[in-house]
Amino acid sequence: MPQSLRARTLSLVTLAAMAAVPLAVSLIACGGSEPPPVPPPPPPPSATVDAVPVATVPPPTATETTPVPPPPPPPAPTSTVATTKTDPAWAACHQSYKAHGKDVAGDVAAMSKGCAAVTKMKLVGKTLLGKQGAEDPPQSFPFDAKASHCYRAYAQASEGIKDLDIVVKDSASIVVGQDSTDDPSPVVLEDGVVCFSKDDKATLVVSVGMGKGSYAVQIWSN
Repeated sequence: MPQSLRARTLSLVTLAAMAAVPLAVSLIACGGSEPPPVPPPPPPPSATVDAVPVATVPPPTATETTPVPPPPPPPAPTSTVATTKTDPAWAACHQSYKAHGKDVAGDVAAMSKGCAAVTKMKLVGKTLLGKQGAEDPPQSFPFDAKASHCYRAYAQASEGIKDLDIVVKDSASIVVGQDSTDDPSPVVLEDGVVCFSKDDKATLVVSVGMGKGSYAVQIWSN
C-alpha cells in the first residue's frame, strides 16, 4: 500500500475512534450500557393474602357469669309416729256427697256417715265448730291419737267459704295428712287414713283458702 494511503487510512480510524469515545461515555452515564435489573417475580397468591384474624372472646366478667341455680329445697320431714294408708274406693263416698248448705254440722255428719260403710269407722268425740275467713290465721283442734289406730277427718263449710283446707299434724308439728281438693267439703285423707304407731298428741288444723263463714269438722277412727 502506498505510504500516503496508509497514513490517510490510519487518520480516519483514529478520528472514528475519538468520535466514538464521547458516545460511549454518554451511554455509560445514562446507564444505557447496562439494562436495569429485572424485578423478582411476585409471590404466589397464597403468600400475599393477609391472614384472617381469629376472633377471641374475652373471659366473662363477674357480672356476666352464668347464674348458679339455687340448691333444691331440703326434703320434707317425715313423722316418726304416723303414716298414711290409701284405698281408691274410699274417695267415692265423698265425691258423691252433696251438701244442703244450711246446717254445716248436719251436712258434715251426713257426709261422714255416708262413708262409714266403706271405712268401718266411728265418730271420735264431738263435732268441732268454727268461723273463719281467708285473712284469718288457721285454727287448731288437738286430739289424742292412739297407737295402732287410724283416723279420717271430714269438714263442711257454709256457702260463704269456697275453699276450706284441713291438715293433720303430729306432736312434732310435722304434716302427716292434708286434703287434696279445693272445695268447701275437704276430707283427710281423700282416699285413705292417717295411722299412728304410738300414742301422740295430734292436731287438726283448719284454714280458709277463699271466702268467709262457718264450718264443722268430725274426726272418725277405727
